[in-house]
Amino acid sequence: MSTPWVNSPDGSHSENAELAGKLQPRRDDPNALITIPSLLAASVAEHPDKPALGIIQAGILTWRTWFELAGDVRCVEQELLSRGIDHADRVVQLAPNSYEWILTDLAVLALGAVHVPLHMSLSAEQIAEQLDLADAKLLVVSNPKQGILGSGKVARVTHGELLSHKTIPQSEFRNPHSTDLATILFTSGTTGRARGVMLSHGNLTSNAIATAEAVGSPREEIRLCFLPLSHSYARTCDLYTWLYRGSRLVLAESRETILRDCQLVRPTAINGVPYFYQKIAHQLFASGQSNVQGSLNSLLGGEIRLCCCGGAGVAPETERVFLEQGLPLLAGYGLTEAGPVVSATNIANYSSGSVGRPLEGVEVRIADGGEILVRGPNVMQGYWRDEAATRAAFDQDWLRTGDLGELDDTGNLRIVGRCKEILVLSTGKNVSPTSVERCLWDSPLVENVCVVGEGKPMLGALIVPNPNALRSAIRAERLWVWSRKRAVTHPKVRELFRREIDRLLIGRSREEQIGPFAILDRNFEQAHGEITAKFSLRRETIVRNFSQVIADMYRSLTKG
Repeated sequence: MSTPWVNSPDGSHSENAELAGKLQPRRDDPNALITIPSLLAASVAEHPDKPALGIIQAGILTWRTWFELAGDVRCVEQELLSRGIDHADRVVQLAPNSYEWILTDLAVLALGAVHVPLHMSLSAEQIAEQLDLADAKLLVVSNPKQGILGSGKVARVTHGELLSHKTIPQSEFRNPHSTDLATILFTSGTTGRARGVMLSHGNLTSNAIATAEAVGSPREEIRLCFLPLSHSYARTCDLYTWLYRGSRLVLAESRETILRDCQLVRPTAINGVPYFYQKIAHQLFASGQSNVQGSLNSLLGGEIRLCCCGGAGVAPETERVFLEQGLPLLAGYGLTEAGPVVSATNIANYSSGSVGRPLEGVEVRIADGGEILVRGPNVMQGYWRDEAATRAAFDQDWLRTGDLGELDDTGNLRIVGRCKEILVLSTGKNVSPTSVERCLWDSPLVENVCVVGEGKPMLGALIVPNPNALRSAIRAERLWVWSRKRAVTHPKVRELFRREIDRLLIGRSREEQIGPFAILDRNFEQAHGEITAKFSLRRETIVRNFSQVIADMYRSLTKG
């Protein structure tokens, strides 16, 4: 087995001091290519009785120690072995965040098998496609009643069945090699086409260690995790940095209970996407607390020290609110193909609008044309069974990110936009829609926005209104509104959004101003393929799904 501890006859636990001694020096080297089981082994050997993982059920927080966690991992390993799982076998997991999700991940990796987590937001057709692409030997689900299209081709097991072994076996320590494939992460990014990113143990551990060191997360931190572990962001920046630090991690009970869980856990650190922080800022504005010092800290539990952000650009007004409250948003940049973190911010190198500096051991180069190229121990082995896509992803040994960026005089990286998302207006002007969207997100009236305009004389915008803010505005204006459709088409409502758009874009260039716009009666949805698991826009899909709305929008401009 992979864990170097056994139960002693008296019920106490003995430690493999020799192994812990070998691992300890490497924990302090951000370039060390060790494995995920090694990170777990080191933390268990150092403090087996320390609380490690917190689980919240029905509003009650309970803890598992490092030793208890290790024992449960060993049980899952045994069950996987009994089901024939061997080195390099693919094990697919389709489940929400849970203690069992983590046990499965750690057990699969300890056996030298390959963990393939799928997003819960996928459609039945997408799940079937990715199961087929993975050529999996086993499918792990949380619920025995989960109906999964095409899953009859692969053996299926529930989390409960995986934990059926109740005794911890004593066996020889066995550790995968750092170059072994650890995980395949299917990512369609903003294009919609599924590709399996292959990351080794060395890719994952080097990235987790370098990220923890760059951000400066202490060993005594308490981190609340609410982002999906099926995504590389939470998996590396929450789960594996926790393994490396030997600190405390708590799984939020659900996305709906995050703020309640903050009061219960009193975390010192969180990872979130801009959408989450935007909602927090809007809540402070709505309650009149945005200028009250300490209100943000209280909302997040009272002990928060690090608010890390990734996945997309942060709206300037949201960033300003957090900075003025003494909790600067520590933005980072990355992509699944890079483990995922490329750059990170800490308090010392914080710079508004930047995504921090490249991690230790990670090289960043700006190519001709502005594309960000990355090289380092975090960069993927390639795309699963797709040599053509792998070749296209690299410029010699540099990973092509598809993002446009620049390095400023202080060494901080700034993201300008996406190579394929630059909109070319009929005037010949090139515009990055993401920079305009970040400005519009600052309005409390705006829940989401997609800027369009390819081949048009000016930019347009598809705006998803914040329902609470819109209702308040309608009441304040005493408007006669009898339906959702009327709410988003009422002339007074449109006038209100017109003023907001113009206010937020003051100072932007002429080509960055918004001409026509439409207020939508629904949000962009993962089920329709319009956003990714980390809430990034899939612009091509949105343009296709709302083609008639866009056509009418520009037609009205022509009539005007």
